[in-house]
Amino acid sequence: MITNKEIVDDLNDLVKINNDRIHGYEDAIKDNEDAQLNELFRHMVIQSEQFRSQLADHIVRIDGSGVADIDSTDLTSKLHRAWIDIKSAVTGKERSAILSSVEFGENAAVEAYEDAIAKDHIPAYIKEDLQKQLSELKGAYDKIKGLHETA
Repeated sequence: MITNKEIVDDLNDLVKINNDRIHGYEDAIKDNEDAQLNELFRHMVIQSEQFRSQLADHIVRIDGSGVADIDSTDLTSKLHRAWIDIKSAVTGKERSAILSSVEFGENAAVEAYEDAIAKDHIPAYIKEDLQKQLSELKGAYDKIKGLHETA
């Protein structure tokens, strides 16, 4: 039997991914002097804050108190954050390297959402919201990939 805890755990995993995405982009903004990229990265931070808020609303409705802390992160996403930090520092803030790191992280976020949506125990009304978020994530991934290819 599926429990609310399982649904909340899966949604909290997505909250953590969005937390990591926020931290990763904030770090990339600090390490980057490219105004165009920084504008795009700020947009991605706002996008993840909105996703996180929507996920938290679902969690509260289901469980009442199970929302992951704003600083909670996912081990896989920690790798993403570290990747951005290391690449930015090592490559002298080279645009192509930063975009490569971000592309890696965006792909991981897309895969995490696809995995969550594929789970049978996630209610349809939540899957609908996850599909919308996934669509936006795929758009972000495509934009980053396009910038990376032309860098």
